[in-house]
Amino acid sequence: MRKKPFTHTFRKAITVLRYVPQQIKWHKAEYRALATHLPNWEKEVQLTNGCVRQGQLWLRHDLLETIEQLPSDTLVLHGLHSASWIELFHRRHTISFFLKLHKKYDEIWLELCDEYYPFFGSKKRDDFEIMPLLPGKSVAVHINARYWHSMTGRTDTYYLENYLYLENLGTFEQATLLEGLEEHFEFLPEKEIDLRQMMY
Repeated sequence: MRKKPFTHTFRKAITVLRYVPQQIKWHKAEYRALATHLPNWEKEVQLTNGCVRQGQLWLRHDLLETIEQLPSDTLVLHGLHSASWIELFHRRHTISFFLKLHKKYDEIWLELCDEYYPFFGSKKRDDFEIMPLLPGKSVAVHINARYWHSMTGRTDTYYLENYLYLENLGTFEQATLLEGLEEHFEFLPEKEIDLRQMMY
């Protein structure tokens, strides 16, 4: 028997972000055989973690029970099914090997922080602030890397492409918790930022 939707009131108002990453990885031979290096990303998905309907926040009924509560006011709906609380008061929060979030002037800012793949042969990008992630606004970041990985004495070269979608859903004092939540979602970012490099 399905539970009826019920209202959960947060201890303080929270900001809710959506982060949906897509990634494709190729071996060197696969990458060089591609007719085009522009991947076809998913344009539509089904979300089960949460959404906003008519200005109201809806979350899957068990979502808050499965994530550790932090002394935080920022909830990230990650991918299609999961979520996590993140703390932005005192430090930056890493959301991918390329991107971090931080608070500045009471706004949440998105920044490029390319630290991981350069350790494995990728050309490093300079760090910089990309943009503030304002309520009701969304952005998609296109970014890539070429890196090597050594396993059992053999070094392989990999190429990867990322499509990283972020959206600030707004600030909420309550959420409606719903069993079996499903929401059709179409990627329509208001801004697209291309940070890809030529792969040498």
